[in-house]
Amino acid sequence: MSKSPQPNDAPPALKPSEFARWCWRQITSMRTALILLFLLALGSIPGSVIPQAQVDSQRMFRWQDQHPKLTPIYEKLGLFNVYGSAWFAAIYILLMVSLIGCILPRLAVYARALRSRPPKTPKNLLRLPESREVETSASLDDVAAILRKRRYRVDVHEDSVAAERGYLREAGNLLFHFSILIVLVGFAIGSLWGYRGGVIVVTGDGFANTLSQYDDFQGGRLFAPNSLEPISFTVDDFKVEFITEGRQAGTAQKFKARLTYRDDPQA
Repeated sequence: MSKSPQPNDAPPALKPSEFARWCWRQITSMRTALILLFLLALGSIPGSVIPQAQVDSQRMFRWQDQHPKLTPIYEKLGLFNVYGSAWFAAIYILLMVSLIGCILPRLAVYARALRSRPPKTPKNLLRLPESREVETSASLDDVAAILRKRRYRVDVHEDSVAAERGYLREAGNLLFHFSILIVLVGFAIGSLWGYRGGVIVVTGDGFANTLSQYDDFQGGRLFAPNSLEPISFTVDDFKVEFITEGRQAGTAQKFKARLTYRDDPQA
């Protein structure tokens, strides 16, 4: 005899492999991908409202001077560098994993479907969700030729012709998801390993591509200072051409600079 389960009996604990599979199914579900996409859009709002250090550091400093009580809180939350913060990186990395988990199985199914032949025509067409019966004097080869002209995938049997189409819809869907994934990968590479810096160099002075030479510099979380290109240059001449007529008179139109360039970091 076996003991019947009691209402208060706890279910058996999941094994590590079972728990890992459960987590993977949750992460790669379409529902999770939509939630992460929504969180990514929601997390981008502070980056559009609050001055960002990588975009305009001077404006950020002015904002911090005007809001001394909020500044420490915003700094802890990474709101002055939203797109380089750990929580924002966690969202788009999870979204990348979710998209990869969604795309790869669907891509494998799609590839198998493209290689396979259309299913054989059923003997009883009434079992199909939709069917219609017509009479024609055309041969099977003629029917197959007409279907091919209409971009059907055709498979001719002894007494029937099977045809199907509609694979471009899934191809467009996969291409759309791939495009989102490529954008996320590019953003991740730029945010983690990229950098952005600015410096003012007057005529006669030089610049060396080292951290100490930048007036303003923001590097990614995985940026390595030794990855900077060992270059330097000197500004020998600099000219500006202005618009002299019209409503935009006095506005700079063209900038010309003559530089002496060297493949070493010594200015």
